[in-house]
Amino acid sequence: MKHLSSSRPGFLLALGLLLAPAARAAEPAAAQTQAQTDLIALHPCHIVGERDKDKVPDYQTTCATEIARGDVQLVPSEQVRAFLDKEPKKSCAQAKKPTECLGRLATATQASRAVLITVNPGQLTRVSGVVVNPHGEVVDQKSIQIRSRGQSQGELLRTALTRLREQLNLTPLKITPLVEQPPPPPLVTAPPPAQSPESTPGVAQAEPPAPQSPVPAEALNVKASSTGRTWKTPAAYASAGVGVVALGLAGFFALSSNSDMAKSNEFYQDNKYPARDQLGEIAQLRDDARSKRTLAGISAGVGAVLVGAGAYLWLNDRPASPQPGVAALSVGPGGVSVLGFLP
Repeated sequence: MKHLSSSRPGFLLALGLLLAPAARAAEPAAAQTQAQTDLIALHPCHIVGERDKDKVPDYQTTCATEIARGDVQLVPSEQVRAFLDKEPKKSCAQAKKPTECLGRLATATQASRAVLITVNPGQLTRVSGVVVNPHGEVVDQKSIQIRSRGQSQGELLRTALTRLREQLNLTPLKITPLVEQPPPPPLVTAPPPAQSPESTPGVAQAEPPAPQSPVPAEALNVKASSTGRTWKTPAAYASAGVGVVALGLAGFFALSSNSDMAKSNEFYQDNKYPARDQLGEIAQLRDDARSKRTLAGISAGVGAVLVGAGAYLWLNDRPASPQPGVAALSVGPGGVSVLGFLP
Protein backbone atom coordinates (compact mmCIF):
# COMPACT_ATOMS: atom_id res chain seq x y z
CA MET A 1 0.00 0.00 0.00
CA LYS A 2 2.76 2.43 0.77
CA HIS A 3 4.37 1.71 -2.59
CA LEU A 4 1.17 2.51 -4.52
CA SER A 5 0.58 5.80 -2.67
CA SER A 6 4.13 6.95 -3.34
CA SER A 7 3.83 6.22 -7.11
CA ARG A 8 0.46 8.01 -7.54
CA PRO A 9 1.95 11.53 -8.10
CA GLY A 10 4.20 10.23 -10.85
CA PHE A 11 1.27 8.52 -12.57
CA LEU A 12 -0.82 11.72 -12.49
CA LEU A 13 2.08 13.76 -13.86
CA ALA A 14 2.51 11.36 -16.79
CA LEU A 15 -1.24 11.47 -17.52
CA GLY A 16 -1.20 15.29 -17.54
CA LEU A 17 1.68 15.35 -20.00
CA LEU A 18 -0.21 13.03 -22.32
CA LEU A 19 -3.40 15.11 -22.26
CA ALA A 20 -1.71 18.53 -22.71
CA PRO A 21 -1.17 18.19 -26.53
CA ALA A 22 -4.80 17.19 -26.97
CA ALA A 23 -5.96 20.24 -25.04
CA ARG A 24 -3.76 22.52 -27.13
CA ALA A 25 -5.11 20.96 -30.31
CA ALA A 26 -8.67 21.57 -29.18
CA GLU A 27 -8.09 25.32 -28.76
CA PRO A 28 -7.77 26.10 -32.54
CA ALA A 29 -10.86 24.01 -33.19
CA ALA A 30 -12.82 26.01 -30.62
CA ALA A 31 -11.55 29.26 -32.11
CA GLN A 32 -12.53 28.06 -35.59
CA THR A 33 -16.03 27.19 -34.37
CA GLN A 34 -16.37 30.64 -32.79
CA ALA A 35 -15.22 32.26 -36.07
CA GLN A 36 -17.76 30.20 -38.00
CA THR A 37 -20.61 31.34 -35.79
CA ASP A 38 -19.93 34.95 -36.85
CA LEU A 39 -20.48 34.21 -40.54
CA ILE A 40 -23.57 35.31 -42.46
CA ALA A 41 -25.19 33.11 -45.11
CA LEU A 42 -26.41 35.57 -47.76
CA HIS A 43 -29.17 34.12 -49.91
CA PRO A 44 -29.10 35.31 -53.55
CA CYS A 45 -31.09 38.54 -53.70
CA HIS A 46 -34.66 38.02 -54.89
CA ILE A 47 -35.56 40.47 -57.68
CA VAL A 48 -39.27 41.08 -58.28
CA GLY A 49 -41.15 43.35 -60.70
CA GLU A 50 -38.36 43.55 -63.32
CA ARG A 51 -39.47 42.56 -66.82
CA ASP A 52 -36.00 42.80 -68.37
CA LYS A 53 -34.39 39.50 -67.37
CA ASP A 54 -30.95 40.72 -68.49
CA LYS A 55 -30.89 43.29 -65.63
CA VAL A 56 -31.59 40.75 -62.90
CA PRO A 57 -27.96 39.48 -62.60
CA ASP A 58 -26.71 43.08 -62.37
CA TYR A 59 -29.19 43.85 -59.59
CA GLN A 60 -28.19 40.70 -57.72
CA THR A 61 -24.49 41.59 -57.99
CA THR A 62 -25.15 45.14 -56.73
CA CYS A 63 -27.23 43.75 -53.87
CA ALA A 64 -24.58 41.26 -52.74
CA THR A 65 -21.81 43.89 -53.01
CA GLU A 66 -23.63 46.48 -50.91
CA ILE A 67 -24.70 44.03 -48.20
CA ALA A 68 -21.16 42.60 -47.90
CA ARG A 69 -19.63 46.00 -47.07
CA GLY A 70 -18.32 46.80 -43.59
CA ASP A 71 -17.60 44.13 -41.00
CA VAL A 72 -20.01 41.55 -42.44
CA GLN A 73 -18.30 38.19 -43.10
CA LEU A 74 -20.20 36.07 -45.62
CA VAL A 75 -20.24 32.34 -46.18
CA PRO A 76 -18.70 31.49 -49.58
CA SER A 77 -21.35 31.63 -52.29
CA GLU A 78 -20.43 28.10 -53.42
CA GLN A 79 -21.68 26.66 -50.11
CA VAL A 80 -24.91 28.65 -50.36
CA ARG A 81 -25.48 27.51 -53.95
CA ALA A 82 -24.72 23.88 -53.02
CA PHE A 83 -27.46 24.02 -50.36
CA LEU A 84 -30.00 25.68 -52.67
CA ASP A 85 -29.41 23.10 -55.40
CA LYS A 86 -30.86 20.49 -53.03
CA GLU A 87 -34.04 22.53 -52.44
CA PRO A 88 -37.15 21.77 -54.54
CA LYS A 89 -37.39 25.28 -56.08
CA LYS A 90 -33.69 26.13 -55.83
CA SER A 91 -34.55 29.15 -53.69
CA CYS A 92 -35.80 29.90 -50.19
CA ALA A 93 -37.71 32.95 -51.45
CA GLN A 94 -40.16 30.68 -53.32
CA ALA A 95 -40.40 28.01 -50.63
CA LYS A 96 -43.63 27.42 -48.70
CA LYS A 97 -41.93 28.45 -45.47
CA PRO A 98 -39.03 30.77 -46.35
CA THR A 99 -37.90 31.25 -42.74
CA GLU A 100 -37.51 27.51 -42.17
CA CYS A 101 -35.52 27.25 -45.41
CA LEU A 102 -33.25 30.09 -44.28
CA GLY A 103 -32.77 28.40 -40.91
CA ARG A 104 -31.66 25.21 -42.66
CA LEU A 105 -29.32 27.32 -44.83
CA ALA A 106 -27.67 28.79 -41.71
CA THR A 107 -27.33 25.35 -40.13
CA ALA A 108 -25.90 23.73 -43.27
CA THR A 109 -23.29 26.46 -43.77
CA GLN A 110 -22.47 26.74 -40.02
CA ALA A 111 -23.44 30.42 -40.07
CA SER A 112 -24.88 32.40 -37.20
CA ARG A 113 -27.62 33.89 -39.38
CA ALA A 114 -29.06 33.69 -42.88
CA VAL A 115 -30.20 36.80 -44.77
CA LEU A 116 -32.65 37.18 -47.65
CA ILE A 117 -32.87 40.53 -49.50
CA THR A 118 -35.83 41.27 -51.77
CA VAL A 119 -35.48 44.08 -54.35
CA ASN A 120 -38.32 45.73 -56.30
CA PRO A 121 -36.71 48.29 -58.65
CA GLY A 122 -38.54 51.18 -60.32
CA GLN A 123 -39.35 54.85 -59.79
CA LEU A 124 -40.27 53.86 -56.25
CA THR A 125 -37.53 51.37 -55.35
CA ARG A 126 -38.32 49.03 -52.45
CA VAL A 127 -35.80 46.81 -50.69
CA SER A 128 -36.56 44.55 -47.73
CA GLY A 129 -34.48 42.17 -45.68
CA VAL A 130 -35.15 39.35 -43.23
CA VAL A 131 -32.56 37.86 -40.86
CA VAL A 132 -33.12 34.31 -39.55
CA ASN A 133 -31.14 32.28 -37.01
CA PRO A 134 -30.32 28.55 -37.43
CA HIS A 135 -33.56 27.66 -35.57
CA GLY A 136 -35.67 29.33 -38.27
CA GLU A 137 -36.64 32.25 -36.02
CA VAL A 138 -36.80 35.78 -37.46
CA VAL A 139 -34.15 37.91 -35.72
CA ASP A 140 -34.78 41.15 -37.61
CA GLN A 141 -36.79 42.43 -40.54
CA LYS A 142 -36.64 45.86 -42.22
CA SER A 143 -38.00 47.54 -45.36
CA ILE A 144 -36.76 50.68 -47.17
CA GLN A 145 -38.36 52.55 -50.08
CA ILE A 146 -36.89 55.52 -52.00
CA ARG A 147 -38.52 57.54 -54.78
CA SER A 148 -36.36 58.52 -57.74
CA ARG A 149 -35.52 62.23 -58.07
CA GLY A 150 -33.50 62.06 -61.25
CA GLN A 151 -31.01 59.41 -60.10
CA SER A 152 -30.14 56.37 -62.16
CA GLN A 153 -31.62 53.03 -61.14
CA GLY A 154 -28.20 51.73 -60.07
CA GLU A 155 -27.52 54.73 -57.81
CA LEU A 156 -31.03 54.56 -56.37
CA LEU A 157 -30.63 50.85 -55.62
CA ARG A 158 -27.22 51.32 -53.96
CA THR A 159 -28.59 54.07 -51.71
CA ALA A 160 -31.55 51.94 -50.62
CA LEU A 161 -29.36 48.88 -49.94
CA THR A 162 -26.87 50.96 -47.91
CA ARG A 163 -29.64 52.23 -45.66
CA LEU A 164 -31.06 48.72 -45.29
CA ARG A 165 -27.64 47.30 -44.31
CA GLU A 166 -27.21 50.00 -41.66
CA GLN A 167 -30.58 49.15 -40.08
CA LEU A 168 -30.52 45.36 -40.27
CA ASN A 169 -29.18 43.41 -37.30
CA LEU A 170 -26.85 41.21 -39.30
CA THR A 171 -24.21 40.17 -36.80
CA PRO A 172 -24.89 39.03 -33.21
CA LEU A 173 -23.73 41.17 -30.34
CA LYS A 174 -20.22 40.21 -29.26
CA ILE A 175 -19.56 40.24 -25.55
CA THR A 176 -16.01 41.07 -24.61
CA PRO A 177 -14.74 38.55 -22.05
CA LEU A 178 -13.76 39.93 -18.70
CA VAL A 179 -10.02 40.10 -18.14
CA GLU A 180 -9.04 38.79 -14.78
CA GLN A 181 -6.96 41.31 -12.91
CA PRO A 182 -3.62 40.02 -11.58
CA PRO A 183 -3.43 39.69 -7.81
CA PRO A 184 -1.81 42.60 -6.00
CA PRO A 185 1.85 42.17 -5.09
CA PRO A 186 2.52 41.06 -1.52
CA LEU A 187 3.23 43.74 0.98
CA VAL A 188 6.89 44.07 1.89
CA THR A 189 7.32 44.49 5.59
CA ALA A 190 10.36 46.38 6.78
CA PRO A 191 12.61 44.48 9.21
CA PRO A 192 12.38 45.70 12.81
CA PRO A 193 15.11 48.10 13.89
CA ALA A 194 18.03 46.56 15.69
CA GLN A 195 18.08 47.18 19.41
CA SER A 196 20.97 49.01 20.93
CA PRO A 197 23.11 47.24 23.56
CA GLU A 198 21.83 49.67 26.18
CA SER A 199 18.16 48.69 25.65
CA THR A 200 16.71 46.49 28.29
CA PRO A 201 15.27 43.16 27.09
CA GLY A 202 11.47 43.02 27.23
CA VAL A 203 11.05 46.82 27.46
CA ALA A 204 9.72 48.65 24.38
CA GLN A 205 11.81 51.67 23.42
CA ALA A 206 9.86 54.78 22.46
CA GLU A 207 11.00 56.34 19.19
CA PRO A 208 11.83 60.05 19.33
CA PRO A 209 9.35 62.27 17.50
CA ALA A 210 10.33 63.31 14.03
CA PRO A 211 11.49 66.92 13.84
CA GLN A 212 8.88 69.19 12.32
CA SER A 213 9.97 71.92 10.00
CA PRO A 214 8.64 75.28 11.11
CA VAL A 215 5.89 76.63 8.92
CA PRO A 216 6.15 80.37 8.28
CA ALA A 217 3.32 82.31 9.80
CA GLU A 218 2.86 84.28 6.58
CA ALA A 219 1.84 81.11 4.74
CA LEU A 220 -0.96 80.37 7.23
CA ASN A 221 -2.32 83.83 7.79
CA VAL A 222 -6.09 83.89 7.64
CA LYS A 223 -7.57 87.28 6.86
CA ALA A 224 -10.49 88.19 9.05
CA SER A 225 -11.77 91.01 6.84
CA SER A 226 -10.73 93.00 3.80
CA THR A 227 -8.96 96.29 4.49
CA GLY A 228 -8.96 97.60 0.90
CA ARG A 229 -11.66 99.46 -0.96
CA THR A 230 -14.03 97.78 -3.39
CA TRP A 231 -15.29 98.79 -6.83
CA LYS A 232 -17.21 101.68 -5.28
CA THR A 233 -14.12 103.90 -4.99
CA PRO A 234 -13.22 103.85 -8.73
CA ALA A 235 -16.89 104.28 -9.58
CA ALA A 236 -17.06 107.26 -7.23
CA TYR A 237 -14.05 108.88 -8.89
CA ALA A 238 -15.48 108.31 -12.36
CA SER A 239 -18.91 109.63 -11.42
CA ALA A 240 -17.44 112.73 -9.76
CA GLY A 241 -15.17 113.39 -12.74
CA VAL A 242 -18.03 113.18 -15.24
CA GLY A 243 -20.13 115.40 -12.95
CA VAL A 244 -17.41 118.08 -12.84
CA VAL A 245 -17.20 118.02 -16.64
CA ALA A 246 -20.99 118.43 -16.85
CA LEU A 247 -20.87 121.40 -14.49
CA GLY A 248 -18.12 122.96 -16.59
CA LEU A 249 -20.27 122.55 -19.72
CA ALA A 250 -23.18 124.16 -17.87
CA GLY A 251 -21.04 127.22 -17.11
CA PHE A 252 -19.84 127.37 -20.72
CA PHE A 253 -23.39 127.25 -22.10
CA ALA A 254 -24.54 129.88 -19.59
CA LEU A 255 -21.77 132.31 -20.56
CA SER A 256 -22.33 131.66 -24.26
CA SER A 257 -26.07 132.27 -23.82
CA ASN A 258 -25.44 135.59 -22.10
CA SER A 259 -23.02 136.57 -24.86
CA ASP A 260 -25.60 135.82 -27.59
CA MET A 261 -28.27 137.77 -25.73
CA ALA A 262 -25.91 140.76 -25.32
CA LYS A 263 -25.14 140.73 -29.05
CA SER A 264 -28.83 140.77 -29.88
CA ASN A 265 -29.36 143.78 -27.59
CA GLU A 266 -26.60 145.79 -29.26
CA PHE A 267 -28.92 146.49 -32.21
CA TYR A 268 -31.23 148.45 -29.83
CA GLN A 269 -28.57 150.71 -28.23
CA ASP A 270 -29.23 154.44 -28.03
CA ASN A 271 -32.95 153.76 -28.58
CA LYS A 272 -32.33 152.70 -32.18
CA TYR A 273 -34.53 150.29 -34.08
CA PRO A 274 -32.69 147.73 -36.21
CA ALA A 275 -33.06 147.59 -39.95
CA ARG A 276 -35.37 145.11 -41.64
CA ASP A 277 -32.49 142.91 -42.89
CA GLN A 278 -31.07 142.68 -39.30
CA LEU A 279 -34.22 141.19 -37.74
CA GLY A 280 -33.33 137.66 -38.84
CA GLU A 281 -29.89 137.82 -37.24
CA ILE A 282 -31.41 139.15 -33.99
CA ALA A 283 -33.97 136.31 -33.88
CA GLN A 284 -31.26 133.70 -34.51
CA LEU A 285 -29.07 135.08 -31.69
CA ARG A 286 -31.93 135.02 -29.24
CA ASP A 287 -32.91 131.44 -30.25
CA ASP A 288 -29.31 130.32 -29.71
CA ALA A 289 -29.28 132.03 -26.34
CA ARG A 290 -32.44 130.21 -25.24
CA SER A 291 -31.12 126.83 -26.45
CA LYS A 292 -27.78 127.29 -24.67
CA ARG A 293 -29.57 128.36 -21.51
CA THR A 294 -31.62 125.13 -21.61
CA LEU A 295 -28.49 123.03 -22.15
CA ALA A 296 -26.78 124.81 -19.30
CA GLY A 297 -29.63 123.91 -16.95
CA ILE A 298 -29.61 120.26 -18.01
CA SER A 299 -25.83 120.00 -17.70
CA ALA A 300 -25.90 121.61 -14.28
CA GLY A 301 -28.56 119.14 -13.05
CA VAL A 302 -26.72 116.09 -14.42
CA GLY A 303 -23.41 117.28 -13.05
CA ALA A 304 -24.85 117.84 -9.59
CA VAL A 305 -26.38 114.33 -9.55
CA LEU A 306 -23.13 112.68 -10.68
CA VAL A 307 -21.02 114.58 -8.16
CA GLY A 308 -23.44 113.64 -5.39
CA ALA A 309 -23.43 109.97 -6.43
CA GLY A 310 -19.65 109.94 -6.47
CA ALA A 311 -19.49 111.44 -2.98
CA TYR A 312 -22.00 108.88 -1.69
CA LEU A 313 -20.07 105.94 -3.16
CA TRP A 314 -16.77 107.21 -1.80
CA LEU A 315 -18.16 107.71 1.70
CA ASN A 316 -19.92 104.34 1.62
CA ASP A 317 -16.72 102.51 0.67
CA ARG A 318 -14.66 103.28 3.77
CA PRO A 319 -12.49 100.42 5.12
CA ALA A 320 -14.45 98.06 7.35
CA SER A 321 -13.23 97.42 10.86
CA PRO A 322 -11.85 93.95 11.65
CA GLN A 323 -14.57 91.47 12.52
CA PRO A 324 -14.23 89.20 15.57
CA GLY A 325 -12.59 85.92 14.72
CA VAL A 326 -9.27 84.34 13.87
CA ALA A 327 -6.93 86.73 12.07
CA ALA A 328 -3.73 84.68 11.91
CA LEU A 329 -2.61 81.13 12.56
CA SER A 330 1.01 80.11 13.12
CA VAL A 331 2.40 76.59 13.50
CA GLY A 332 5.94 75.93 14.65
CA PRO A 333 8.02 73.22 16.25
CA GLY A 334 7.23 74.57 19.72
CA GLY A 335 3.43 74.73 19.38
CA VAL A 336 0.55 76.52 17.68
CA SER A 337 -0.35 80.21 18.13
CA VAL A 338 -3.64 81.89 17.20
CA LEU A 339 -4.15 85.65 16.88
CA GLY A 340 -7.72 86.98 17.02
CA PHE A 341 -9.85 90.08 17.53
CA LEU A 342 -12.37 90.35 20.30
CA PRO A 343 -15.61 92.32 19.90
